[in-house]
Amino acid sequence: MHYKKNILTFLVLLFFSLIIYFLITKQIIYPTIIPMVKSGIINLFADWSVILNANLCQEQGYDTYVNNPCDQWNRKHVYGEILLYIPFINNFSNFYFIYLPIILNLIFLYIIIDFFKFENTIRYICLSFIVLSAPVILAIERANIDIAIFLLLILISKNKNILINYLILILSTISKFYPICMVIIFLFKKKIKKISINIILFLLIIFLILYFQSESLIKIFDNRNQFSGSGIYNFSFKGVLNFLLNFKIINNNKSYDFIKYLSLISLLIVPIFLTILFNFNKIFNNNSILNLFNEDIFENRAYILSSTVVLFCFFSFSNFFYREIFFLGLIPWLLKNKHLTENKFINLYFYILISKFFISTVFIFLVMNNIFQSFNIFIVFAKYCLDFYLITIVLTVFLISVKNFLYLQFKNT
Repeated sequence: MHYKKNILTFLVLLFFSLIIYFLITKQIIYPTIIPMVKSGIINLFADWSVILNANLCQEQGYDTYVNNPCDQWNRKHVYGEILLYIPFINNFSNFYFIYLPIILNLIFLYIIIDFFKFENTIRYICLSFIVLSAPVILAIERANIDIAIFLLLILISKNKNILINYLILILSTISKFYPICMVIIFLFKKKIKKISINIILFLLIIFLILYFQSESLIKIFDNRNQFSGSGIYNFSFKGVLNFLLNFKIINNNKSYDFIKYLSLISLLIVPIFLTILFNFNKIFNNNSILNLFNEDIFENRAYILSSTVVLFCFFSFSNFFYREIFFLGLIPWLLKNKHLTENKFINLYFYILISKFFISTVFIFLVMNNIFQSFNIFIVFAKYCLDFYLITIVLTVFLISVKNFLYLQFKNT
């Protein structure tokens, strides 16, 4: 049975890989995905190549946090110093620039496909909405390092060897910084003493390393616009706030901002209120949610890590929307629990997540292709509301699980 499942997963991987290859080579994904063009040629895996090019310039004596002429667009290095010491072998440049990102992309796709247990046609449809969504396609087309971080997150979720997890957490944190929030994995140790020791030790190691890289961190902060999304490409709380502050509806020198606030109420506040109101007991008294930290299994670990990354990044940074791929780490837990009688809310949660990826992709397509150009600003607004709606659900589940974890900790002490 397991062998047949692997064969099926491989065939589905081959199917979607060919579709994505077709969409990219025939340039169908552009301009929904902004192409990285130089001298009339579209360059694939541009986010991966900037790291490798920074390595090449570093060897030539450049401070790539300030100047990176090896990159075709002279993009600065905005990652940890450790990524400037990738052992690059010139004779194998094709492997580094082409084959390695393809391998990482295929592993990424395989893992997403493997999340879905192919029990019915609906699962295949949901998988299609995810794999062919704008966040996934953008991450793959750019070969963004977030894919590598996602793979490490899945590895931590599956692995329970604390030394290996320490190593993965340290390497990922000093590479991309935001994975520091994955320190939450130590809460699965249950005993408060072990939890405290592991968290304090990890943070001491990280802060010590970052202390010696403080000059680089300042330069990265100065280059933050390079990794900050805007408009329909933005995924962040800051983006929502900036949009609301700058979005003005004026006609004949008369302000109609009340329309903006009515839209906010109808598109965001009312749906959130109704979702929580009609599912109150199903959310706050849900055993699957309450026991998220109590069961140290892959699905729970992946959910907690993924939701932590999503929440931390959404409220802390101005992200490009490829960071939404971390929502995918919620899927194993949602699928494991959605069929239970008491979990009608989790069933709803799952379909909200799938719908968000599909609808966001449609919104991004409409804006980037100027299908309804006069309404672009309203479509961007609707996308932000959709982002915040899902984030609110993720945050609610997260806070309930943490609250119950803390309650049990104090109860047992």
